[in-house]
Amino acid sequence: MKKIFKKILFILGAMIIVVLLFFVSYFLRARSAIKKMTPVATMQITDDVYAIKDSYVNMFLVKDGKYFIAIDAGNTRRVVKDELKRLNIDPDSVRAVLLTHSDADHTGALSLFRDAKVYLPEQEEQLVNGETGRFLFFGNKIDVKDYELINDKAIIIGDLKLLPIPTPGHTPGSTCYLINDKYLFTGDALSLRGGMIDRFPKFINKDARRAKNSMSRITSLSGVQYIFTGHYGYTNDYRAAVNGWKK
Repeated sequence: MKKIFKKILFILGAMIIVVLLFFVSYFLRARSAIKKMTPVATMQITDDVYAIKDSYVNMFLVKDGKYFIAIDAGNTRRVVKDELKRLNIDPDSVRAVLLTHSDADHTGALSLFRDAKVYLPEQEEQLVNGETGRFLFFGNKIDVKDYELINDKAIIIGDLKLLPIPTPGHTPGSTCYLINDKYLFTGDALSLRGGMIDRFPKFINKDARRAKNSMSRITSLSGVQYIFTGHYGYTNDYRAAVNGWKK
């Protein structure tokens, strides 16, 4: 019996060490990747698009009259609140938040937008309801109880036409949003390097191969001018950015 007990303890200890090594390795790689990210500073980019910088991530706002819609919700509530104040934007004027996915650095300030309707890609819900893990068996959490699930059907909010484009890979429900056929918001579906689109860091993607394949869905759109990414800034030359992409 003692031998069996010792064997069980040995196996458990080995498993704990393996898990710890995994997280230490992941943390070090993540820290290195974050240092290479290039989010744009908080600013007004176009007449109707605003960027909010929160550490290493951007969220964006699109103006519709006196209201706004948000693409993602930043990393930290306090920082997002302060950055909105710099732009003289009242959080209560945000009427909708479109989540590209449910990772914490894209949902951190959701509670700030009290009057906003939250839209979540339907394939992303599995990460927030415990059905699927994001890393190992750990899932994601979002700080709202009520949200509307969306797929690939167009949505009209005020005078804005929003087309969700599923781009699974980074997460199961990772989604880009095309707004008024002009602005493409990609979340973590891709990166921008030297004005050209590129893959997001592979090890951060839940399914790197699927993420790469999904990029082809957003490289042949008509009329698009801008690409806005979650961590690598933006470009106002969509065609040049996608022309060099090798599927």
